[in-house]
Amino acid sequence: MGPLSDPGLGTPGRHTLLERGGVTAAGLALVTLCLIVTLNVISRALWRAVVPDDILLVSELMLIVILGPIALVTAEREHIEVTVFTERVGQGGRRLLACLGHLAGIAFFGFLLAAFWKLTLKSWQTGEFYDGLLAIPQWPGQALATAAFAGIILRLAFLLRTDLTGGRERP
Repeated sequence: MGPLSDPGLGTPGRHTLLERGGVTAAGLALVTLCLIVTLNVISRALWRAVVPDDILLVSELMLIVILGPIALVTAEREHIEVTVFTERVGQGGRRLLACLGHLAGIAFFGFLLAAFWKLTLKSWQTGEFYDGLLAIPQWPGQALATAAFAGIILRLAFLLRTDLTGGRERP
């Protein structure tokens, strides 16, 4: 396998703790989300809504479901890609395009990381919370997004290094 088809850490047990933890957190969040929605639907059908702040809880859990596994998806190189033109390019061209993609991803997620870092610090310092019965603080979801973006950037940096060296180095 060449450097573009082998993600380096794609073999079992070779993913980082952050990547495995993100997938586990996403799975638990998905189960919790399903339980909240099911309980809420049943309680609304029989009585009134029993789950307070159900929409806020579901929105915070959705953040975990979406961002939790994204570093692992990046490690496995399983993002959606369009290969109409890249299939016609040679191995060196594909490697160059992959490196440019990694750099673009690092820049994009770096911007998001900086924004979420600033947002997380602000909500932590001011103690902001969502309006509702449970008074859910805003910073935990923002901190999770910050950690997810940091994990993506680290993974993209490792993939960039792997592609630049032709697959000789693996994190």
